[in-house]
Amino acid sequence: MIWNKKLMQSKRKPSPILGALAAIAVLALLLVIYMVSKPVPMAGTKSITIDVIYEDQTGESYQISTETQFLKEALDEIPEITIGGSTTEEFGLMLDTVNDVRADYQLDGAYWAILLDNEPCNYGVSMQPIKDGEHYTIAYTPAK
Repeated sequence: MIWNKKLMQSKRKPSPILGALAAIAVLALLLVIYMVSKPVPMAGTKSITIDVIYEDQTGESYQISTETQFLKEALDEIPEITIGGSTTEEFGLMLDTVNDVRADYQLDGAYWAILLDNEPCNYGVSMQPIKDGEHYTIAYTPAK
């Protein structure tokens, strides 16, 4: 028992410097993960297709050739499409109105889904990078 008591007494408290180094290492790892996973826009001219599908499953299709790098910028160049919503610095535009049709999750349990080749986009409309030949769908989507 004396040996156990001496072992317990000889343990040191972790150094605050060690904790700071661990925190810096975690932050560096998070920065690397962000740099690898952030949206990467394509430079140059791109031709994309954008379909808008409404609640009644009717829709419209638009084709655009653009120099812009993100989906919202491309949408802004199409005079026949109007979009609206609330904007935050962190997430950009939170889309709630397309061509005067509102989809408000709080009010009617619906939202505008943004799809790339029929798969949900990884980013919101403001941060979604576009590439030549892509096909986007903005679909009125009721909650299930």
